[in-house]
This record gives sequence, structure tokens and C-alpha cells, in this order.
Amino acid sequence: MKTKEIILKATDGLVGSATNGVLWWLYLVGASVGKSNTSFGVYQAFREADQALHEFNYESFKQVLSRLQRNGLIKRKKLYSQLEIEITNIGKKKIEGFLVGYQSKRPWDCYLYLISYDLPEAKRILRDLLRDYLKHIGCALLQESLWLTPYNPRKLLNDFMDNHQISGTILVSKLGKDGTIGDDSLADLLDHVYQLKKLNERYKEFLDQAHLSKNKFQMAIKYQHVLDDDPQLPFELLPKDWLGDKSYQVMQRK
Repeated sequence: MKTKEIILKATDGLVGSATNGVLWWLYLVGASVGKSNTSFGVYQAFREADQALHEFNYESFKQVLSRLQRNGLIKRKKLYSQLEIEITNIGKKKIEGFLVGYQSKRPWDCYLYLISYDLPEAKRILRDLLRDYLKHIGCALLQESLWLTPYNPRKLLNDFMDNHQISGTILVSKLGKDGTIGDDSLADLLDHVYQLKKLNERYKEFLDQAHLSKNKFQMAIKYQHVLDDDPQLPFELLPKDWLGDKSYQVMQRK
């Protein structure tokens, strides 16, 4: 199995490459790693950190470490009997690029936004691009060609229309927080379209496992999988028993 495939398997496809996987791991464990001042010491620590990486060999690891240094993502220096590795600012930005971050501030204007569009069959590729983009910016599908989001999408969608030359095909409507769609209450509607109960159950499962596990890398992988699916709605719209914030705090202490 190739190095990249091993990393992708261990992280369930989260990081995209072996380089990203090792960079993320180094970021999580801190700067000084390894029991000797060689990269083999770092490699041993890496193997100990996650048994899922047992096929990850030393030569592959050394190549990835060298690549990280050449690209300016890490700095290395010998410190007594250890190899000290520092993630550079470029490296931190790289990590931010492939991992979803927790949003501790979520300003909300107290409106929901309904998005509808009219793109003919002849523009199917653009229609698919738009759907993917709506998911990417946190919108949820209500029904065919009708989407919902609590965050004002006007600027993002205007930019999308300008970039793809489809001006006037997307309509955005405002709905007050006391408004309704059909017979559902706002809480029921959000739970349905964003699958909040199921998501909260996954956070609970993470918390249950986090109390038992000392492996920060494995728990970070589990946490990222849940956070990837979390729309990070405004705090005012979340259920009272929501466990997303508690999960984030536990992960910060790991």
C-alpha cells in the first residue's frame, strides 16, 4: 500500500495526502517529538501515535518530513536528545486549508434565507456546480431547487453568478425567525433539513470515547468527521442540549 493510501485510510480521507496527514499530526502533538535527535525518533513517535499507521515505513516518513521542510511548512532543529519541529505560519495556513475550523463566533441577523434558482437542462453542469457550492457555504436542501440558510448568502451568490455569467437566475428571499414554512416550527424545520438530532448523537459518541482515549490523533480524526458535517448554525438556533461546543472544548484540552 502506498504512503498516501495509508494516511488516507488512517484518517478516513480527511487530509487528502500523506504530507497533510503528517503535518496535521505534528501540529497536534507539539513541537518536540522523538526519543533521539534523528527523524527515526519522530517516526517511532508517529507509529506509536496511531496503530492504524503500522504499514507506514521509515523511508516514506523521512521523505514526507523532508518535503514539509523544503516547502517551508516546518522548521527542524536538534535540541538535546530530541528533534524539535516547529510548524511555520505557512504550515498553519496549510492546515487551515484542509481542515474545517470550529466557529466560536457566529453573528446572526435573525433572518433565514430561502434560495431558489432557475437553470435550464441545457445548463446542467452549472446547475450541479451551484448545488455543490450551496452545500459548501452551509445551505440545506428543502426541496428541488429550494435551499435554506441562516446566514446571508447574497454577496457569495452574486459573486458566483458574476463568475459564471448567470446573472438573474438565483432568487434570495428573507424569512423572519418567527416565520414558518409549511406546518413545521422553525426548530423542527432546522432539525429536519440539517439532521441536528443525528449530528448531536455523533457528538455524544465522540465525547463518550474522548473520556476513555488518550490518543489525541485518533480523537482529532473522529472529531473532524463530525465537525465536517456540522453546519455550525447560529447558537440561537441550536437545541438546548447541543453538544458541539462541549466537544470542541474537550478536543482543545486533549
